Parts: sequence; structure tokens; C-alpha cells
Amino acid sequence: MRVLARLALTASVIGAVACGEGATNAQVSLQNDFNDPQFTFNPPWTLCRTSYLGADFGQIAIGATSAAKSVTPGLDYVLMVGSWNDPSCSPAHALPIATANKEEVVSGQTRTIVINLPNHQGPCPPEGVQPIPQAQYDRILQLWPEFGFKPYADRAQNPQCGG
Repeated sequence: MRVLARLALTASVIGAVACGEGATNAQVSLQNDFNDPQFTFNPPWTLCRTSYLGADFGQIAIGATSAAKSVTPGLDYVLMVGSWNDPSCSPAHALPIATANKEEVVSGQTRTIVINLPNHQGPCPPEGVQPIPQAQYDRILQLWPEFGFKPYADRAQNPQCGG
């Protein structure tokens, strides 16, 4: 009986640690790699606003990497507002974009998440780039309403989409 009690106690302690109790944060940087020479085409996106796991990484110029931020370990998309060929980030040249896949960081990890052509999605993507799902699009609209992006159903009518 004591053995079973000890096993149960050990399992609950291990479960608590695995669920994040006592976990340490991760350190994350974001890299704007829209100048990667291995791709024949690099969209000229300045990342005007960036967020990952609730942390604000600010503006990231093409070829630059953000300062590291402490985040709670987890799995999420990097949410962004990208400005096409406009480092001033004028709303007329901006669109909501996100990473194509959820990105994960674990307790104690230091990681740079690279954003480039194959690792992003948007509301009016060119061929070969997947469209952004509504859940990510709507989160971006909530984070940065000052850009005045159209609702998801009308996303292709955003000025930068050519609509």
C-alpha cells in the first residue's frame, strides 16, 4: 500500500512539473528573413507589428532580428502586420500575416524564429503561399485595430491586396 501511495505522489509531482508548475520561461527572438538569398523571390515585408505567445516584439526590418523576449513556454503562431516595400509601415501598404505553422518553445529554451517566404501566410497570398485561416486573421485584427483591416470575409479587399 505504501508503495502505491509513493508511486501516486511521485506521479503527481512529475505531472505538476510537466504541466508547467515550476517551469522557467523561454527566450525568443524573431528574425525577418525576407532577404534570404536561397529564395528566388523575397517579399519585401517590413514586420511592423509582431507578437508571439502574448509578447510584443515590435517592428523588425528586413534582415534584422528582434531583441530576445521572455515568454511562457507554449505553442502558437507568430502574428504580424507586414508592410510591403514600406519601412515606414503605412497602413496603405500593410497586411495581416502570420507564420504558416504554430511555433513551439519549451521551458528554458533560447530560440530564434525565422520568418520568410515559405514560413508565412496572408490574406491574399501569391501562388505557393497558403492563405491565412480566419482564427489568426481575427486575432491580428484584435491586436492592431489601428490598421483598419477589412473583416475576414472581405480580406482580399484590403488595399494592399489590390482589391
